[in-house]
Amino acid sequence: MDRTAELQQRLAGFFPDLLGIRLTRAEPDAVHAELTVREELCTVPGILHGGALMAFADTLGAVGTSLNLGSG
Repeated sequence: MDRTAELQQRLAGFFPDLLGIRLTRAEPDAVHAELTVREELCTVPGILHGGALMAFADTLGAVGTSLNLGSG
């Protein structure tokens, strides 16, 4: 079951939303997302800051984990 829209809404107003992370597919077996490289996320022009990249990866990992948790 694709829960992409539901999970995107849950991220609204939090750090992943501030970064501009857009989930494109969120299912238990795969999480796909996009992040536009913007100047305010860069170390120098055109080079994404490593912290932004790690926050992107961490968010996708958290979404995948939440999709695979058992009830309770």
